[in-house]
Amino acid sequence: MIKIGGLVDQTNLTMYAITSLKDRPGAAAEVLNLFAREHINLEYITEGCCQQNYASLVFCVNSEFSQKVDTIIRENIEEHANHIRKREYVCILGIYGPHFREKPAIAAHFCSVLGRAGINILGLSSSISTISAIIDIREREKALNALLQVFKLP
Repeated sequence: MIKIGGLVDQTNLTMYAITSLKDRPGAAAEVLNLFAREHINLEYITEGCCQQNYASLVFCVNSEFSQKVDTIIRENIEEHANHIRKREYVCILGIYGPHFREKPAIAAHFCSVLGRAGINILGLSSSISTISAIIDIREREKALNALLQVFKLP
């Protein structure tokens, strides 16, 4: 078993994926500030390049804010993005350190465990101390059980 510091387990989330945003300095900040002004906390954020001069932004919010987020997207973002995908009923499961820097294969183990359990990862994020995956909420228990077979809690 691989020792970890604990689990990340967030439920009641909605995921949004906005693709083909113009990739330029400050673009992500403009989008994120739309939600900040409305006091909407983003529980998960990733941004990356998806095509030449375009970026993709994926984020999760507590589902209680999804109608407000839908309005913000419709009024401010929709015309600037080629595709916006909303997925309800997701959760974030993850593991955190300490000492993940000293465990270079930890992300591979994490993803392999979920894959062997038949869990589709909808989004993946990591930092020096945490690895988190967005998954369908209906697969949460199966994923949690699979992770606890490999990772040891304190």
